[in-house]
Amino acid sequence: MGTGQVFSLVDILIVGSGIYLLYCWYLLVFRDTVKEGILIPPNSMKKCRDMEGYKKFMGIRLMIFALSAVLSGAVGLYSDYVRPLSSMQYLLVTGIFFAVLIWFTTQIKRGEREYFS
Repeated sequence: MGTGQVFSLVDILIVGSGIYLLYCWYLLVFRDTVKEGILIPPNSMKKCRDMEGYKKFMGIRLMIFALSAVLSGAVGLYSDYVRPLSSMQYLLVTGIFFAVLIWFTTQIKRGEREYFS
C-alpha cells in the first residue's frame, strides 16, 4: 500500500467519522439521545444533572467538530483524486482539523465536569 493510498484511506475514515458525528448531533438535538462512548463514558447518562443544559452546551460544539471532520476529509479526497493541493494548503487544512479536534476534546471534558456528577 503506497503513501497516497494510506492518505486516501485516512481521508475516507475522517469523512465517515464526520458523518457519524453529524448523526450523533441529530440524535442529541432532535431525539434527546446521547450516544454514550462518543460524548460521555458508557453508563453515565444516569448521572446527568441537567440534560437540557448539556444539549445546549454540546450541540453546537458537536456540529462544529462534525462539519470540520467532513470538510477536512472531503478536501483530502479532493486533493487525492481530483486536483492535488500544495503541501502548504494540505497542511493548513489538516492543522485546522487538529486544532478543532483538540478544542472539542477540551469541551467534552468541560461539559462532563459541569453537567455530570
